[in-house]
Amino acid sequence: MKKMTLALLTGVLALSLTACGNAGNSQADTGSQGNNGAAASGTRTYFINPKSIGPAYWAAAEKGAKQAAEDMGVEVVFNAPTEADSSKQINMIQDMLTRKVSGIGVSPNDAKAVGPVFKKAADQDVKIVTWDSDAPDTDRQYYVAPATDEEVGELLAKTIGEEMGGKGQVAFMVAGLGSQNQIAKSDAAKAYFAANYPDIELVTTVSSDDDQQKAYANAQNLIQTYPDLSGIIGFAGGEPPAAAEVVEQAVKAGTIEQGQIAITGIAVPSVVKNYISNGTIKTDIIWDPAKLAYTTVYILDQLAQGNEIKDGMEIPTVGAVKVDGQNVFIGTLEVTSENVDSFDF
Repeated sequence: MKKMTLALLTGVLALSLTACGNAGNSQADTGSQGNNGAAASGTRTYFINPKSIGPAYWAAAEKGAKQAAEDMGVEVVFNAPTEADSSKQINMIQDMLTRKVSGIGVSPNDAKAVGPVFKKAADQDVKIVTWDSDAPDTDRQYYVAPATDEEVGELLAKTIGEEMGGKGQVAFMVAGLGSQNQIAKSDAAKAYFAANYPDIELVTTVSSDDDQQKAYANAQNLIQTYPDLSGIIGFAGGEPPAAAEVVEQAVKAGTIEQGQIAITGIAVPSVVKNYISNGTIKTDIIWDPAKLAYTTVYILDQLAQGNEIKDGMEIPTVGAVKVDGQNVFIGTLEVTSENVDSFDF
């Protein structure tokens, strides 16, 4: 039965999470470039590098990056390893630096590990922007995010705390233990519990490495290991739908009661739509990954042209953004049963 359930989930999620797995694999040489990374033809080229290729979140981001390329008249190469692997990601960045791109927009799998390759990029006068996940102690120039990781982590903790009635056991599901955004968000959630919900106990943190089947297996293990579990926070796009599917299967099997485990997290609305509609997930915290990627390309292009990044600057299709130091924020959204049908991603 478990094998059939996993096979069914894999099939459903494969449809939901389909992305261009080969995107950017047939990359052409961008040609010789000058000091600012501009190609000999005059076309600026940017390498937009998510954590991995495949999940719906990154597929939506790819659409935004490509739209930005079209709107700005620049070249964008959107590519990443098929799994969230830091070493493979760094090798891919190094390869693109040899192609003399104008800038790189990276969502680092490991905030510390990208330091040397970012320094190499800076030494070549390649513009560097991180997005979705930061690497603050590096040569990156700006970080593009929906809000601070602390704000998102606190919002997730507040949401689950209210749904749990302020007490009980909670588990964290993350995409990677070395990702700066996952660390910062989960640390902020822990601090929020300590300050506001002292009767909520964090029992464990499990990582899927951005692998959907592993996220599903993690959720199964959580329910089996912690029979008194009252809540799950999924800090990345694949975690909430995996947790919701496992909870629904457990309810059907009679091993837990309906509403026993509250779930919230970060997920693309189209992937968790059914779970939100039927109440398995009451609130999903998200931002438009397409706008996040679009903003990343826009900021890189402004830097390549020597333009100033200003607070309140208007970005096409995105709107006004908040610039705080080296951070660019586009804002967050709450998805509930009342508005889930209004999202197109």
